[in-house]
Amino acid sequence: MRVQIALISAVALLAACSNPDNKTKTEGDGAAAPAAPAAATMPAPKPGLWQQTISGGAMPAPTTVKMCVGPTVEGENPFSAPQPGVACSENSVKAAPGGAEFHSVCNAQGMTVTSDGKVSGNMDSAYKIDITTKTAGPNVPPQMAEMKMTIDATRLGDCPAGTAPGAVVQ
Repeated sequence: MRVQIALISAVALLAACSNPDNKTKTEGDGAAAPAAPAAATMPAPKPGLWQQTISGGAMPAPTTVKMCVGPTVEGENPFSAPQPGVACSENSVKAAPGGAEFHSVCNAQGMTVTSDGKVSGNMDSAYKIDITTKTAGPNVPPQMAEMKMTIDATRLGDCPAGTAPGAVVQ
């Protein structure tokens, strides 16, 4: 169960698609996170309430979460937004045929997480992310060393009143 919670947290971190503080600095060290070049045609999810079904990795069954997604901050990777306590030395997204590709290398709690993913679909209504995550560091369980996951996201509508971007909704 602990691995599943950690995995959901990691996936939520990777797929948060918003930066509620609109900051480009990580919280822990004050260093600026590298930003991807802005592109007018860069796909990004439409702000609102998105249901994300996460499958693969170390999870025994698909897990569904509902998350409030805020507007994309120009120059940031909307598929791997900066998070408190996480320092990313690389965090880029680029347009690709049918969607986008992203790459990030982040450090948190003594672990290095490298993620590569492809995004496809309609960013106004439904999209899919195929992601490979490699985790290195002390005490990394074997099932988390390298994981392939899929996130299927469907926009449900506007976020509930008063819900901050990045918040998980019950």
